[in-house]
Amino acid sequence: MCLTVHNQLTLLHDLLDEQLMYKTVELEEYRQIKKLVQCMSCNKQTAQALENILPEIYSYSLKGERVQSYIDHIMTNEQAIKKWLQTIKKARKTIS
Repeated sequence: MCLTVHNQLTLLHDLLDEQLMYKTVELEEYRQIKKLVQCMSCNKQTAQALENILPEIYSYSLKGERVQSYIDHIMTNEQAIKKWLQTIKKARKTIS
């Protein structure tokens, strides 16, 4: 199954939003976020709308795979995640 850019953005938004909401994450979710970011980075349409935050989200996920406490990692990055969510939400409106 091939995900559209809009679907990828929705999935990325949902994964990050759930981390904030429940203050929990599975290791596989960080890996999934990394894969989504890599895929979106290759798409020129997505990259323009999100070029500033995709590297930040990738770095967040990469570090998340190695942290001792997922909760602490989420809490430390809470403001950044909120910013990313806003940016993703705006991008979804402009990308079909």
